[in-house]
Amino acid sequence: MTLAVTITEQGLAECISAKASGIQAWIKWISAGDRAYTPSSKQTKLQNEQQRVEISEYKDTGTTSLQCTAKFSGDDEYAICEIGIWLSTGTLLGVISAPDTTLNYKAAKAHVVIPFTMDLAALPTDSIEVVVGVENINIIIDTEMMKDAVAFVRSQAVQTGQSHMLMNQAERLRQLEAN
Repeated sequence: MTLAVTITEQGLAECISAKASGIQAWIKWISAGDRAYTPSSKQTKLQNEQQRVEISEYKDTGTTSLQCTAKFSGDDEYAICEIGIWLSTGTLLGVISAPDTTLNYKAAKAHVVIPFTMDLAALPTDSIEVVVGVENINIIIDTEMMKDAVAFVRSQAVQTGQSHMLMNQAERLRQLEAN
């Protein structure tokens, strides 16, 4: 399911102000709440925030979107029906939610990783930067990493084939010496 991020008026204003000052606004936290609704650009908070965590990882796709992940852990249990994207100043930048829609579920004493893609087309160009927290969970795989993984798997397949060939040669040699 793909839901759009509703950019808030305060978040947009802060991004515009940062760009005018020659700096960037920093996206720092993701929060999860348990209310499902149609987000408003006038929002300043989630309707019922349950937990807020630092961003675990992000990838700039090079276009007007950004892929982020956040890991929610702990004893609490709740349905994730709303997601908030927060700037380092505490300003709510964007909200993801939809009426009668559960986005994910956070079980008690468990972890849930929330991946999402944020469309930045409504924000001024180069007006934001992402601040990653201490726990980088490395689940966003980029092209370079995937090429490295494929090359490694291929080299292991070649090595396995060579080992098999050497085992066959050793067996033939053993049979010849036995005769």
